[in-house]
Amino acid sequence: MKIITMSFSKSFPKLIFILILPLIMGTTLLTFALISLRQPHQGPIAPIAAGYGSWGSHDTMTSTFSMDVDGDSNTVTIYYPSDQMSPAPVLFFAVGWNMPCASYDELLYFLVSKGYTAVCDEYTTNTATIGSQLANVFTRTADLYPTRIDKNKFGLIGHSSGGGLLTSVSYTMIREYGFGGTDGENAFLFFSAPWIDFDSTDVMLADYPSDVKMIVQTYENDCGTDYRTYIDQFESVGTIADTAKEYVILRPSSANGYDYAADHRVIATGNGGYGTFDAMDDYGVFRLIDALADYTFNGSESGRLIALGDGSDQQIEMGALNDLISTDDPRPIPGQSSDYPCDIGGNPRKDHCDDYDNELPASVLITPSKHISQDGDSFAVTWEAITTAVQYEFQLYAVNSDGTYNWGHDYGQSEVTAVAAHCENATQNCSYTVSTALPKGEYAWWIRAKSDTISGAWSRPAHFFIEAREVYLPIIVK
Repeated sequence: MKIITMSFSKSFPKLIFILILPLIMGTTLLTFALISLRQPHQGPIAPIAAGYGSWGSHDTMTSTFSMDVDGDSNTVTIYYPSDQMSPAPVLFFAVGWNMPCASYDELLYFLVSKGYTAVCDEYTTNTATIGSQLANVFTRTADLYPTRIDKNKFGLIGHSSGGGLLTSVSYTMIREYGFGGTDGENAFLFFSAPWIDFDSTDVMLADYPSDVKMIVQTYENDCGTDYRTYIDQFESVGTIADTAKEYVILRPSSANGYDYAADHRVIATGNGGYGTFDAMDDYGVFRLIDALADYTFNGSESGRLIALGDGSDQQIEMGALNDLISTDDPRPIPGQSSDYPCDIGGNPRKDHCDDYDNELPASVLITPSKHISQDGDSFAVTWEAITTAVQYEFQLYAVNSDGTYNWGHDYGQSEVTAVAAHCENATQNCSYTVSTALPKGEYAWWIRAKSDTISGAWSRPAHFFIEAREVYLPIIVK
């Protein structure tokens, strides 16, 4: 069997060289070299220049083939570095419903530029068999390309219907085929607006490999799949510790008249006419996956702080875009609707959908305005309004020199109505003035939303200092 390969230059137009090869192991290979321009980067905010989320140095080669699985034809593309000399960690990608791999090309090219091999499957639209097909295709592809794929180090990335299946597919690949180490210590999942995992079972969830790392990513303006599905995908895998998983929300932004959307299409960055390739992808998708892979495969502490940073400054930073929200206790997004509900008949966890109906979201803290704090001065705290809240519960405590909180001295626990906070219509940020005299030192405050009958989760503490000088209040979202 002869395979033609050719390195490419990003400055040339697309050229495709195709060689149809014999049927091998039920797989028709169409191997080609790709010479391609990247998609234009949209918007006024430039791509990340260095560090996680910046492009690597490797050019991309691809091979596309058709693989028959139980009578259904899957079109599979493997993306790999043109200068690859040995097996590399592999990132498997599951597309959204009826989406071509080309719709995610920029992400897949990016992953290869960092030295990884990527595999994308355009599966059949038979809902009942998608999960088993993905596991079958991914494991067989690894067997077809042993010189390019290191099965001991893998990530699963999926969007929408493809993203929903990552838990069961990864379980099969780790437990039955030995991918990613004994208990998934060299494996990660990245869910993008996931739908339902039709192959999920209570037995599988109870036995899920505990060392897998996981990010569930959702979008503030997503009206696609049900938010309860997202939350259940995150909460149901209880074997993974909170320190190894994160639920993140991307928020819309605008700059110089350009809108950076935070909707169901964020991750679709390629030549499919579906999504847009812009800074939302660089900061919200590429950067997180890049860091998660580095931490999972190499144990990088800097990668952990960004991917699984538990609301660290490094994690929530989105450049000139609005900070992302990171939490281990996800709540519904206020006013969010969905086209594809959680409680359809085929969802094996449909009885859990109502678990999330009666919860208010945790308040989202934002950075207050700059102010001057003197001994005994009052100051104002600021947070984003929650549509369904009628009041907020506020608490304030001093921070001890060792970083612990002085729970014995309450500086201002109180209930603040939405009217008193000037945000009863949720059209502007809430603001509350603390008039209690505060000596110099470090303080932390918390806020949570309440309705007439329901309380939301407490926010993560926000720290600030009282000093006789101009200061900012650094806020950490949780």
